[in-house]
Order: sequence, then C-alpha cells, then structure tokens
Amino acid sequence: MNTKTRNINFLLLFTALFFGFLSSCKKDNADIPVTTKPTIGTLEIGSGNNKTVKAGTDLHLEGDIVAEALIDKIEIEIHQEGGSFKFAKIYTDEKYVGKKNVTFHEHIDIPSEAPAGQYHFHFTVTDKAGNTTTVESPLTVQASEARASYKLIFTEVKGSAHGNHFHDLADKDNVEPTTISFDNTGKAIAGHAHLKPAGIYKIELKQFDANSKEIQGQYIKNKTTADYYKAFLTNAPFVLNSKSKNESGAIFQPRETKYEDGTAVNGALETTGIITYFTAGKDNEGEKKVVYVLRKFSDSATKPKITRDDWNHSDYVTRYPGEDVIKLSFELHAEEGED
Repeated sequence: MNTKTRNINFLLLFTALFFGFLSSCKKDNADIPVTTKPTIGTLEIGSGNNKTVKAGTDLHLEGDIVAEALIDKIEIEIHQEGGSFKFAKIYTDEKYVGKKNVTFHEHIDIPSEAPAGQYHFHFTVTDKAGNTTTVESPLTVQASEARASYKLIFTEVKGSAHGNHFHDLADKDNVEPTTISFDNTGKAIAGHAHLKPAGIYKIELKQFDANSKEIQGQYIKNKTTADYYKAFLTNAPFVLNSKSKNESGAIFQPRETKYEDGTAVNGALETTGIITYFTAGKDNEGEKKVVYVLRKFSDSATKPKITRDDWNHSDYVTRYPGEDVIKLSFELHAEEGED
C-alpha cells in the first residue's frame, strides 16, 4: 500500500470516528428529557411535618426528589408574611448535584433573630436542563426559647453493657442527638429524653456563661480541680445492671479520657462525668423524673471512694459531704420504639 493510499484510509477512518463521536454525543444529549420537570415527593417540613419551628433552632426537612435531567441545585427560601424578614439557602453538594433520585434530608438553621409569626416556605429543585419545580407551604416560626444556661446532649452509640461499665464503645453513623436545654435554675426549658431501653447513649454536659461561651471545662481543667467533682443521676431509683439477673439494668459511667490541660484521666475513679455513657436497660422501662447532679466535695479524699455503682444513691448528700453545683431536672422516657 502506497503512502497516498494510507493517508486516504486514515482520513476516512478519522472522519468516521469523528462523526460517530458527534452522533454519540447527540444521542446522549437526546436521552436527557429537557422538558420533564423534577418531581418532589411528600416533603416533611418540621418535626412530624408540623410546619413549625422555633427561632434559634433548626428546621427538619425531608423528601424524595426525582430529576430525569439530573439535579443542578436545590434552593430554600423562607420569608415573613406581612414583614420584611427573609433568609435563603442553596444546596449544591455532591450528594445531590448530578443525581437523578435522591432523598433530601437536611436541618436548616433558623436565625434566633427571626420574628415570631407566619412565614412562607419555598423549596425549589432546578435540573441541568433548566427545568424547575417548587413546593410551597406555610410555616410558623415560634419565639426563640429562653437562653440556655445548660444542656445535656444524648447521642446513641454502639457498644455492649457488662456489669457496671461498657465495652467497645464507638460512634454510630447518621444519628441525630437529642438535646435538653435548661435555664439557670436547672429547669428544663426545651426537650426531654426519649431513649431506647437497651440503647447506649453518650451524654455531654454543656454549661454556658452570659456570652453563651462553653465553660463546663472548668470542672476538669486538671486533676487537682477534678478531684473535687463527680456526676450523679438521682431522684429516681434504677435497677443497676450489676444487680440485674439478665444484664438488663442501668449503667451511668463517667468516661472522660483527658483533663482540659491535656493530661490523661487515669482509671474509673478519676472520671468526673462531664462526659458520661448511659443505658436505662429493659429493667427500667417507663417514665422517670431524674436529676443530673454535679457535686463538689468538701475534700479531695471523697472522690476516690466512689465506685461505678455509686451514681444513684438516694442519700448521696450525706454519703458524700459537699454541695451540688449543678442540678438539672428532666423527664426520662425509656420506651420501645423511641429514639
């Protein structure tokens, strides 16, 4: 085959490939239905779809989206009826953009300065062909709750109960914490604990100063300070796991691993309870009114005598001389089907 013939054949092959590529692109583009708008399934707005949220908290949103031409962006706009207050958020995350079928599940923060009243909610999906679909709904914004002086945050974790402590504790994926907020007297102003009886929960204590800065670290800033403090869960009796016939009782295990100065907490008797792990156990199903207590002892010799089974004594005040620096009262519901 001479050079001229080879060049002609190469040119014909290149031309065929090029037009084949264009044809393929046209076919791919033709597969995208540019006129089919995205669809939005039933959109849950607020807890239990109650279309209500408090200023300063977050709004739960969940719904299924189908976009034949693939999602380009998701926009949320909330504006006050008869007023000027409004805010918006756009989602262009990888978990949504370029997808055909997704479940949208987000919690959008509602500004604490949002005036209480009636609002209008817009949820818009735009696909890559430029088509849009919008769901609209009324939304009630309630007044911001009183400023929290304390919080207890319950987060379900993995692990197993044994005697008076836990083994193999680890975080769980896709878990939404439950938060109980308290005023400066220790009275619950928002939330209560709905827990699975056999579930294991990490409990984090938060304390705030007048500027809403966290200050709970003051009790465990170093070993010398922490030696005077210990947390208890009181007011209601529990069947302890160590006393349970079937390992189905309660455990309340303080479990910090470091002091605020970075040094390690050495052993169970040194732990304080700014972080604890808790299970109610099936032996304690039902509702209880309990009190989380952080007690300051009269001397540092008391704390080393307190074991993991000493967190629920009704006479803790006389057993362990000192003063309660924090007392947080709340309802605890340990019931099947609860989260």
